[in-house]
Amino acid sequence: MRPGCQLPIELNIYGRREDAESVGRTLSKAGTYLQFPRCGLEGVEYYNPHFFRMEGYPEQASIETLVLCPPDTAEDRDRASDQEPQVNNTDAVDEILGSLSYHNLRDGIQVDSRIKSALFPYQKEAIDFICKRETGEVPSELSLWKYNSIDADEPFYQHVFSGAKRPEQEEVEGGILADEMGLGKSLVILSTIAGSLDRANAFVNSNQRSGATMIVVSSTLLIDNWVEQIQTHTYSGSLSCHRHTGTQRHKEVHLLYQKSIVFTTYATLAADSSRGSLSKVHWFRIVLDEAHDIRNRRTNQFKAVAALSAKHRWCLTGTPIQNSMEDLGALVSFLRVPVLENAPTFHKFITGPATSSSSKDRFKNLRTLLETICLRRTREILPLKHPVTYVREVCLTNSERQEYNNLIQEGKTQLDMTTSGHSKRKVSSIVLQSILKLRLFCNNGRSIDNQQFELTGLPPDSDEALAYLQQYERNICAICSVTIYSIDNSDKTDGGTFVFSCCHLFCRTCMPQYRNRKSPCPACQQEGELDLSGVRLMQDRQISTGTSGQTGGGRSIDDYPSKLLSLLEDIRQHHTQKSIVFSCWKKTLFLVRDLLSHHSIDHGMIHGSRSLAERTKVLKEFQSKNGPTILLMTLGTGAVGLNLAVASRIYLLEPQWNPSIEEQAIGRALRLGQESQVVVVRYITAKTVEQADVVFRQRRKLQLVGGGFGKGKNASSEALVDSLLVSEAEDKREYGT
Repeated sequence: MRPGCQLPIELNIYGRREDAESVGRTLSKAGTYLQFPRCGLEGVEYYNPHFFRMEGYPEQASIETLVLCPPDTAEDRDRASDQEPQVNNTDAVDEILGSLSYHNLRDGIQVDSRIKSALFPYQKEAIDFICKRETGEVPSELSLWKYNSIDADEPFYQHVFSGAKRPEQEEVEGGILADEMGLGKSLVILSTIAGSLDRANAFVNSNQRSGATMIVVSSTLLIDNWVEQIQTHTYSGSLSCHRHTGTQRHKEVHLLYQKSIVFTTYATLAADSSRGSLSKVHWFRIVLDEAHDIRNRRTNQFKAVAALSAKHRWCLTGTPIQNSMEDLGALVSFLRVPVLENAPTFHKFITGPATSSSSKDRFKNLRTLLETICLRRTREILPLKHPVTYVREVCLTNSERQEYNNLIQEGKTQLDMTTSGHSKRKVSSIVLQSILKLRLFCNNGRSIDNQQFELTGLPPDSDEALAYLQQYERNICAICSVTIYSIDNSDKTDGGTFVFSCCHLFCRTCMPQYRNRKSPCPACQQEGELDLSGVRLMQDRQISTGTSGQTGGGRSIDDYPSKLLSLLEDIRQHHTQKSIVFSCWKKTLFLVRDLLSHHSIDHGMIHGSRSLAERTKVLKEFQSKNGPTILLMTLGTGAVGLNLAVASRIYLLEPQWNPSIEEQAIGRALRLGQESQVVVVRYITAKTVEQADVVFRQRRKLQLVGGGFGKGKNASSEALVDSLLVSEAEDKREYGT
């Protein structure tokens, strides 16, 4: 075995039943949680102190047969290796991120005359920070290299972590601008570009060099947002730009060398990584917008971006660390920070000390690194009022409660059939489907097509299928790993186009070479794949138009779900205020649309299946003074990158698996230019799977039992139900009813 080799180890713990709770508490304090074992259970009783048990559900029975151990996939092993222990790290990391302001500002810094907007002092600080890193005028406190003159004849610079010696400092000419959403990072970058055009022109001395700044975004819709920022903050003609997207991009290569700014998307970069023109250019500067999208080093998206050639590299992200410190490692690798850019070294000096030690200074290296390359300020520095948040607790009617309980019983019956050998479906799949049905019921009031679920393993329409994949955290392109926000067939959107029976998605850019329905899935080579998008889209159109000509496709007003009637009541009370209604499901928004139309409330709607031109038109109408006061928007299309400061009320119709999605949605309104008090209303259906603590428990338990593709299929039905479903008995116990 070679030195430093890492091997996965699975450890089964055997002991006395009376010691189980004590062992569970000890492991929990260390951030370690027991999962269902895959082997070694023959003839023994299994008990997991970390499983949540509810009144009315049977205890785990004795398992008498051997649970076979399926081979891990390479992806599973890689994913497991990224899950470093979390020993109360969150508060410490947040404290570090909150201390990364920069006050070593040059006196009288001048903003380039091409910029017509006034900048706040903190934005000028950011420009100064960027300029010093790019020009090499790095003060000692912003360097990872310390001058050593012990040997007067041969002084040297020494790396503060590794001790490596160099005759000159090897500084990274870039960094991370991690200001929170809404602080005007776009204006900072545009001001930096305008102020460095002379340096960019001097950089161009060969045919392969471009003086342009390439800005990479997650969606083509966000390019429109950047162009609008250019028009707002610069004088006409000051900064020229080019969009390198779409089918015609290969015919416009010459423009990559002629414009001040080149826009492209992560998906385009990944698709063109081996043959594209972008990879052949030596750029003056690359800026990654929403840079956390490249946090996984194994994805084609990261590899394509990291392989680009540039003099300066910058990451824009309000969340440089989302799930683990390896997220930051990916950004450091893209930035090519000397010594730390490769994964093993980053782990040795940054991740390792922070996660394998309990000492108070275990984050010392992390703090030093971030203080050197990262600038972060919070919205506290803005003259904005804190948002006021209300939780609107909605109670089901008696008939709704009965149908909700029927859905729970249906899920338990399906689990019993699976564990008794009468069904070939995976246990984890059934559990997640049951949860999705319950969540959908809270919004839409009607259960989804079980026959379609049985046939394909996926819900019957596009956004429900996408929500199902989001529960697995697999709503990404299987080729380039870009996040998929919608499933549709239109070439004029940025959604995914295929959903195979193996549940893999493909983005618009990566899909053209796989349009043959008879081809195996390019991600897993599974045969017999099925393109379901046409089926779902047909159903989406039926939902959107209403098949019977009546409100909501046949519903009377009194027949709408209680939650949507509560929303209607709130909107009518505040109908003069610009408001955004967020949901992750188009079906929910279609129902809300019909309710608003019935009450003559003007509104607009944006979702992933609408073309980019249609979305832009709706946004402009909503932002206009005389436009509609209500905007209905799916979270996938509205939670990233858009500036909607015209709105003062945010309605979140359901809790999300990933809380950061909700925060991003709120951040659309809470930003520069907001003059009103922002009010956020979160809708939670009482005594259901939606209760906030239950959603958190769902997410945590799914991670514990390996609730993902190819995982958890041997877990017991009782334990999974106990962990993930809320029964009527639990309702009574928690709420005293």
